[in-house]
Amino acid sequence: MGNKQLLQSFILLIVLVQSMAASEKIWDCWPVGHVYVYVVNELPEKSPPLYVRCQSKNNDLGYQTVATNQDYKFNFCPNHRTLFFCHAWWNGKSLAFDVYRWKWCHMCDWRVRSDGIYQVQDYTNFVKIYDW
Repeated sequence: MGNKQLLQSFILLIVLVQSMAASEKIWDCWPVGHVYVYVVNELPEKSPPLYVRCQSKNNDLGYQTVATNQDYKFNFCPNHRTLFFCHAWWNGKSLAFDVYRWKWCHMCDWRVRSDGIYQVQDYTNFVKIYDW
């Protein structure tokens, strides 16, 4: 391989490394991909605020106030030990519930309603999983 071909190969390698670094978000969860969690406030209008705190063993995402018809969302890279749970407070009620365990879902969609916490099933139907 001549000097010109070696230089061209080196430049190509630098370009590839830079483009991979620019698209780090795409590859940082390879091969399983990101998990997306949505906690949607479907409580009645003008009701007391919904407070949510979500965390795993290694990540505490802090306290969030979620307005009616708004959502709180986060994403992460799972491994076979990943467990995320949330604690919700509303109108004097309190509930801690799991929102993700290994391979439960890649888009975990939860709805907080006045009678409990619902999870999406089959992309369209919501099933009550937890009572307050």
